[in-house]
Amino acid sequence: MSNPFPHRPFYFLRHGQTDWNLEGRMQGHTDIPLNTTGLQQAHAAALKLQPLPITHIVTSPLSRALKTAAIAAEALGLPLHIDSNLKERTFGSLEGSLRRDLMLQHGIAEHEPYDRILPDDAEQWPATLSRARASIMQWLNAHPAETILFVGHGAFLRALHEALTSQYFEAANATPYHYTPTPTGWTMQEV
Repeated sequence: MSNPFPHRPFYFLRHGQTDWNLEGRMQGHTDIPLNTTGLQQAHAAALKLQPLPITHIVTSPLSRALKTAAIAAEALGLPLHIDSNLKERTFGSLEGSLRRDLMLQHGIAEHEPYDRILPDDAEQWPATLSRARASIMQWLNAHPAETILFVGHGAFLRALHEALTSQYFEAANATPYHYTPTPTGWTMQEV
């Protein structure tokens, strides 16, 4: 039996847009920077975060998340904490591939997992689920008096959301989400 997830609210912000997001490419660990739209999105997200009671920011070290987090940290007057466990899921040798090409080539539906075509050098979904849950738990347990904003990636957040709610979720770029525990599970609301 796994450890219970801390019953404390937190925020999650997916990074702003990159050129590979725009093109529909699988990014994974490939370090693609924010594009002009992504920078604008990050600044807009920071404005949404300013009135919130956030006291701690933890980010993936990949530049698209790190820059998004740095913009939020500056707006909130908070330092950044970098955690490599918040990195995006690696897609191995498929990184850089166009999603639509893979979907057509392998007959994958819009919200169907890519796991059946992932190469051996990719992180498998159960490992992503476990890593997402464990890394967020670690920070929430280590900082019980803090309200934490995590800044990361789409597949990581999809895994975390599934771990908490057992539901599929596709996060928009640079959109903050608030996770709140309930007596029977979790709710998530866009900020």
